[in-house]
Amino acid sequence: MFCEKHQIEYDQKELRLPSGQLIATIGCPECQREHDDQINSLDKANSIKDQIDRYQDMNIEPLFYNASFDNFETPTKELQYAKQSVVKLVRGEIQQIVMTGKNGTGKTHLAVAALKELGGKIYSMYEITTRIRATYSPIAVENELDVVDELARLPLLVIDEMGRTKGSDAETNWLSYIIDKRHNRFLPTIIISNKHVKKYCPDKNKGGCKECLENYISDDIMSRLNEGGLLLQFSGEDWRIKKARTKNG
Repeated sequence: MFCEKHQIEYDQKELRLPSGQLIATIGCPECQREHDDQINSLDKANSIKDQIDRYQDMNIEPLFYNASFDNFETPTKELQYAKQSVVKLVRGEIQQIVMTGKNGTGKTHLAVAALKELGGKIYSMYEITTRIRATYSPIAVENELDVVDELARLPLLVIDEMGRTKGSDAETNWLSYIIDKRHNRFLPTIIISNKHVKKYCPDKNKGGCKECLENYISDDIMSRLNEGGLLLQFSGEDWRIKKARTKNG
């Protein structure tokens, strides 16, 4: 046989069952290879789409689509300990982790790596607050209890940017409910904040400052987070700034 497209000769083969039934005819090997490549490309594209859909469902931002434990760099003992601790949370050895520190020090990267392992969702405090406030509208399709109950049942809940909102009494009440329910259900929770806790505050001898996380989380919430939980302080350099500096020489 001769393939006009590829200008090659080939032996056409037939595949038959023991009964003699013809099930396939194998023609030009180059045409078959192109067909297989198209199928593989389609499968790969569908796999990537499914993965992106999963990340979007977990509310992961594109910046962290590639975040994993494997590509989390640990040049310091502090970061090594942080990675080990989050891995322990994934294994069920730790129930809650509070991450504090400056932007770009790896907090969200580690939290997203855990999220990919356990499932669940990541929300900023602003997103949660906005969603709950939307339930007060006369045309709302869900009520406040629907929202907090959903958050209280996720396999893993990551709350980012704690301390960016005002920390009102209403926020304290529903946050206390969520943390309490998750604590009683042995469900893991990660809290991320760019603030610091009083023990690391420069003014700790004066009772802390306005940048202390305790100004935004009530004592009962901190108590539940501390029980079976761990505080991780990230004091390293902003990797985004460092990366930009390295790129620019």
